[in-house]
Amino acid sequence: MQNDFEPIELNKPSGNNRKLIVAVIVTLCVIILAIACALLVRYFVITTYIVDGHSMDPTLDGGITATADGDPTYRTDGETLILNKLATPKRGDIIVFTPHDWDITDSFGNRSTLVKRVIGVAGDHIQIIGNVVYLNGSPLDEPYIAEPMNFNYDGLDVYVTDGHLFCMGDNRNHSSDSRTYGLVSTDDVVGKCFLIKGTNGKLRTVK
Repeated sequence: MQNDFEPIELNKPSGNNRKLIVAVIVTLCVIILAIACALLVRYFVITTYIVDGHSMDPTLDGGITATADGDPTYRTDGETLILNKLATPKRGDIIVFTPHDWDITDSFGNRSTLVKRVIGVAGDHIQIIGNVVYLNGSPLDEPYIAEPMNFNYDGLDVYVTDGHLFCMGDNRNHSSDSRTYGLVSTDDVVGKCFLIKGTNGKLRTVK
């Protein structure tokens, strides 16, 4: 008996179509991987902080004082610091930290997050003599400070212990820092600043 049905060939993708499909799939995978990597870096490595005070003048612009909920000290338009959350702070670095051992809170009662410069690391000997900072017995060259200290911190003598930092603001006469509150635990460090976005939107490196 003759078979009246002939086999039907399904249309198969041509070679060019297969290449296009593979290219689209590979491109999508690359995009998804890039987004995932960016999110991981953003969450675990990089973060940002807006400077909202003037304890680091003239190095950092803390913004113009604005009024929010009746609080004239609230600022929102300071420079933005880009932080490396994994970097180990060294002398001279600018860091952001939330000191759990310091009794400092913002106007809303939240524990303050501060930005300061690292002056001493574990093992360092910090002294203030004649309102000049001495590091391991030698006067510290500090071209970044706003002006010499005019408050009497003479006699301050601190050895920086393991797991801690000695930090001060560049605007020495208007900064709450390790001179008053003691050492900063490295566990409280949010990150080390490696890039600054100015209030004009331009980027600059840290000095």
